[in-house]
Amino acid sequence: MVSSVSLLCGCTTAKETAYTADPNATALMDAVTASGTSETVIEDDLTWIDRYLDSYMNEGDTLPSETSNGTAITWSVVSGNAELSDNAIHKTDTASEYEPIVLHALLANGEEQDFGNILLLDACAGYVMTYFTKEDDDKETLKLAYSYDGEYWYHLNDDKSVVQATLGTKRLRDPSVVRRKDGSFTVIATEGYDNPSIYAFDTANFVTYTNERLIQVNTSSASLSMSESQAWAPEGFYDRRSDAYVLYWSSPDDGGMFYNTSSDLETVSEPASLLDAGFTVIDGTIVKEGAHYSIILKDEREPMEEYSQLFIGYSDTDYLHFTRFGNPITGHQSEGPFVLKRKDHDNDVLVYYDDYTRYQFQALWGYNVYEDTLVDLGSDNMLVPMSEPSHASAIPVTWKELERLKAVYGNTSDN
Repeated sequence: MVSSVSLLCGCTTAKETAYTADPNATALMDAVTASGTSETVIEDDLTWIDRYLDSYMNEGDTLPSETSNGTAITWSVVSGNAELSDNAIHKTDTASEYEPIVLHALLANGEEQDFGNILLLDACAGYVMTYFTKEDDDKETLKLAYSYDGEYWYHLNDDKSVVQATLGTKRLRDPSVVRRKDGSFTVIATEGYDNPSIYAFDTANFVTYTNERLIQVNTSSASLSMSESQAWAPEGFYDRRSDAYVLYWSSPDDGGMFYNTSSDLETVSEPASLLDAGFTVIDGTIVKEGAHYSIILKDEREPMEEYSQLFIGYSDTDYLHFTRFGNPITGHQSEGPFVLKRKDHDNDVLVYYDDYTRYQFQALWGYNVYEDTLVDLGSDNMLVPMSEPSHASAIPVTWKELERLKAVYGNTSDN
């Protein structure tokens, strides 16, 4: 879930329980092998910039004025209908809704480089949530909600499905969204429980869905022997540095989390291990914050009364080197996390998750996942009016994207 304009105040008050996200954690959980204190990494300025830049920028986003080493950066636009003002990026009058741009960085030491595979979007106006339900007559289908601030949610289509699967088991669970390189979207989801494939649907507007397909992500290879039985809770993103999509998912039968890469979200590479926490983990969601990466995971050990907590892994380089792990950040029987980064709230974050034995969402608040203390948002500061929503995800959207969605599904509860 995500947000941008606060409808409810109290986001920074009355938070009773704090959970520290410690990037230098050393074996803070039983059976976790952590690497100890973080090593000081001396890296090239241009490498840091390349990692820092996101695949998508919004109107008004600000570029860094210096590198992690303190080297000043002068920015310019190489291509695309965009301009810079005080390091903030803006669309020109001729810009398209989804404007590809290339930026140029000139360093004070004389080094310079172009950086592409960046899409400039309109300003972020709110968030779209994808979720499913387990018990009603419309269970295991794709449902949608939206929010302006990430705390107060409105269901769409009267909490009824917008897509039902027609292939495979027809049991669509754990839906999430990948924004594609051109600005459109692909919805991916678990196929039931014990299946090696995931669902995928393409959509430009969350209204019309095309190209329903099953993508087998859990396969064996010469280097990795897999069960070929599970692919749970898939998520994904476009990685501008490799110009490829990354799909990651869980398989308890295979001991943890894995990933594939794809150029088109049609065919995928053979799976590879995403991380090693020292025990089985599932439901990971990756968070990129500047040049740092974090992943929030569920401890899948049993009994759940002793485990089933969420914790954080940390990487200073990319999404493949989560080698440090911190203390639990939730109570027991927690799963299905997702993160909202809110640009209109000083870039703070909300971490939502399923309190699954009580059939409700909980949320944590902080200024970032990588190094901040996360505190309970509190049920008084959030409203999720849907009927028993499960394992959700959310994506930031623009005003045009949100209005197109509301025009079709209705917004009678938005007043």
